[in-house]
Amino acid sequence: MTRNVLIIDDEANMRWVLGQALEQAGYTAHGASGGDESMHILARNPIDLVLLDLKLRGEDGLVVLRQVRERWPDVVVMMLTAYGTVPNAVEAMHLGAADFLRKPFDVEEVMVKVARALERRAMQQQIAHLTATQFDSVAFNTLIGTSVVWQDTLRQAQTLVTSESDVLFVGGSGSGRASVARAIHAASTRHRAPLIECDMRIYHDPLVTLFGNEHHEGLWAAAGSGTLLIRHLDDVPETLPVLGERLAESTGHQPRLFIVTHHQSIAMALAAQCGAYLTIPALCERPGDIALLSRTFAPDHQFTPEAMQLLEHYHWPENVTELRGVIQRAVQLAGAAPIDVPHLPSWMVSAATALSTYPMTLPDEGIRLEAVEQGLIKQALERAYGNKSKAAELLGLTRHTLLYRMEKYGISAQERD
Repeated sequence: MTRNVLIIDDEANMRWVLGQALEQAGYTAHGASGGDESMHILARNPIDLVLLDLKLRGEDGLVVLRQVRERWPDVVVMMLTAYGTVPNAVEAMHLGAADFLRKPFDVEEVMVKVARALERRAMQQQIAHLTATQFDSVAFNTLIGTSVVWQDTLRQAQTLVTSESDVLFVGGSGSGRASVARAIHAASTRHRAPLIECDMRIYHDPLVTLFGNEHHEGLWAAAGSGTLLIRHLDDVPETLPVLGERLAESTGHQPRLFIVTHHQSIAMALAAQCGAYLTIPALCERPGDIALLSRTFAPDHQFTPEAMQLLEHYHWPENVTELRGVIQRAVQLAGAAPIDVPHLPSWMVSAATALSTYPMTLPDEGIRLEAVEQGLIKQALERAYGNKSKAAELLGLTRHTLLYRMEKYGISAQERD
């Protein structure tokens, strides 16, 4: 790959001499007589190295050096001067110059120093790339799954690593929303700053906890230039307006905000202010990953075919968190033996039996599964006289999952005697 070198010198003859030597050495040479012209060239060309004269006509080369370092910090700058003094050299090096050459100089010596400077730059870039790639890989290694939908989710998540956008993570409880958020932070440029997690359910005054008051700085300020991960915002909807205002007033000098939610209404309320939106799929939408995760949670155990079939056909309303709990319990019950059906919860067996004996036959024209689900939820609530715990039991769901699905479909029910 051809390297681009910019010569900034108000002497046309010097630009020509250096340009000819650079071209003969295989570089592409560009020339500028002053700061303004050099800024235009830098903005339009992928310059790798700048040879900058310290004394330009009507300009101070150190001022130009500062501008280059501020706007293009990866560009190597070497200073040239016929008026070189130790103080000039020290100041230039403090400002980021890679080397300092006095006129008159030997052109061959300049070419050697240019080559060495560009070699160092290439090595530093390679090390930075390898470090970032390795760190990125480590951060995402814990997010296990080979299904197409999960791999697509991870690809989307990795695009957010280099972004500064606030992110909404939308999905069911236990699906891995917070784990994906942590991986993005760990692989981002903010990884050296803190990741502060805020569980909104546990605070008496969530607004003070988040934003502080005259006696308390709040988690927003404590996160500084790091990341603030807000969980269970669903339980304190009164914080939404204030949070939306803070996001709208973003100045860039605040933490990156990650919000985990399963409510579409909350996601829609904040979507305009957040720059990114990532949907985390339910475990039942990830075919093949259930067996992989099960073996990951029980690395020293075998599974009988019957047990694995039961695990793979269960609907997992609490997603990966529920699967991990079931496998950990099965490991304790199985001891050294393979994990079998008796080691799994009885309600899983009951759910599988109910599914296998389900009286409905799928019509030839098909059905809308969501409509069936809504109908069954309404029937269960009616039969349980609005008692949500009893209705959840009839449906083989946890109360939390039933409430989530009622909110999802806009179903309401009043408990009756």
